[in-house]
Amino acid sequence: MPDPYLLTTEPWLPVWDLDTNDTNHHVGIHEALVRAHRLVLPVLRAEDVAALRLLAAVYDAAAAPRDAAEWDAAWRADTLDTDAVAAYLDRWRDRFDLFHPTHPALQSAALTEYARGPEALHPGSLGGDSAAWFNHALYDPLPPYPADEAARLLLHLLTYDVAGIKRAAPGDPAAKGGKVYGSKLGPVASATHCHLTGRTLKDTLLLNLPPVPRAPGDSPVWERDTPPAPTRSRTPAGRLDLLTWPSRRLRLHATDTGTVDAVAHHDGDRMADTWQQTSRLDPMTAWSTDKGADKPTPFQFLNLHDWPQPWRAAALLDGTREHSAVIQHVTAAAQRGTLDPALSLRGVLSTAVHTNRHQSSISDIPVASVELGSAGQLADPAARERLAAMARYAGAIGRNLRLHAVKISGRSSAQVAPRMMLTDLDTAWREAVALHSSAPHDARALWADAVHEAAERCIDAFPLRPLEAAKLRSVYRTNPEPQPKPRAVKPRAPKAAGRRPAGAGQRGPAVPVYEVLGGRYTLSQLSRHPDCVVSYPTLRKRVDDGWDVAEAATTPGSRGARGGSQQ
Repeated sequence: MPDPYLLTTEPWLPVWDLDTNDTNHHVGIHEALVRAHRLVLPVLRAEDVAALRLLAAVYDAAAAPRDAAEWDAAWRADTLDTDAVAAYLDRWRDRFDLFHPTHPALQSAALTEYARGPEALHPGSLGGDSAAWFNHALYDPLPPYPADEAARLLLHLLTYDVAGIKRAAPGDPAAKGGKVYGSKLGPVASATHCHLTGRTLKDTLLLNLPPVPRAPGDSPVWERDTPPAPTRSRTPAGRLDLLTWPSRRLRLHATDTGTVDAVAHHDGDRMADTWQQTSRLDPMTAWSTDKGADKPTPFQFLNLHDWPQPWRAAALLDGTREHSAVIQHVTAAAQRGTLDPALSLRGVLSTAVHTNRHQSSISDIPVASVELGSAGQLADPAARERLAAMARYAGAIGRNLRLHAVKISGRSSAQVAPRMMLTDLDTAWREAVALHSSAPHDARALWADAVHEAAERCIDAFPLRPLEAAKLRSVYRTNPEPQPKPRAVKPRAPKAAGRRPAGAGQRGPAVPVYEVLGGRYTLSQLSRHPDCVVSYPTLRKRVDDGWDVAEAATTPGSRGARGGSQQ
């Protein structure tokens, strides 16, 4: 039997130590929370996102404020409530043992068959069967992982494991031929993660945990019995339950020396209405609620080729169509006067990019950060609206550029879209936000100039005749606002007649006709248009999810509505 490996005390989380200026210091959960006021948790990779969410869940369960007054007091305090944190971690000490025989941390003790090697923990394995093609580390058998690295990779796998077919756990009644089907993504992998960073880990944790009482029956996974082996469906009891949701059944096999040489890996808990539950309970996510959509969809900060455009996150500031519980919480704290108006706030966003509609493999998990202004700016509704409008302006210009380039060049959207992506705007956004607090008009002008320069670079690089390029330059700035959804053209009502002629077919509901791409089409007809780059089922689903019809038809790729993954 290996020695215990307590995630509370063993050094496994990488942080920056402000006391020693050590940028590669490793701590356990206890030190991370007790010294949170002197540590920084840099979130640069998907692995760091998973670590932050775990620390947030532990602090939330141990000592997080439950109302605004408690939160304000915690913010002004020099440290977190270290006595409450220490007492809580001592109480649940054994539940944080990575190799505990009956309750291994974040795992299921019901699993005893280890069918996969350490490669199951490698992030490259989420790329599917061809993972070795782009990750050379998977060409050869991997050596056992040290316990600290295995703990970090376990957390990553729990957070981002892909959907699809899974090996059935022994005794699972849902098994068919040794497998279970229809595995779903976990809450984080199906959403857009969004958090704000503070000057220290203490500030970051408080900024990202809006004060709420613990819901009846709500508890993190370590306060419950070890999860059973079979797949099951259930509903989260509250925020703590969701933040530690065991979407997979995993168990690490440890050698006598405490390294991990094999893994049991199976499907886990399944949640109905994952997006609805996550948007309701998880504060560290961002969502869009476009008019006409019947449910929230993950906020989109990637362009059509899955490159981050982090300035899009500023659209979350005014909360009209895009929403973030964290930003709403911090805005309220700023308006109460709790936050220093000069405090600079940076947002961090991340999302999993799936390579197919089944969401069974991942090509990337980008992490992007962006300045969102100061606490003083967030406290000012007019400033928030102006910053959000600036972010949307770039999106509108990019959309205009693509649509007009298709019309003027005569080329398909699939040919045009990759060449009309606005890039290299990160520095301009940072400068515009810094200027905005003192000179809003100048900031908007600076940003507009940068957006126009990016658009001009696209036009210069695109193969157009001189007159075509001149025409595109003259029109792409016209009406740079998001266009309303095309209104369905109602067909004329049939004449009021008596009985239909014998043999005449029965007419069903009128099929909507859309004025788009220079003509009038049903969705079936539009799917056969040369500029439509998606299949009819994809087009139908996008429109049903609230997409603009032109965008739905001309946006390539397999991603779903407004950044969500297609089911």
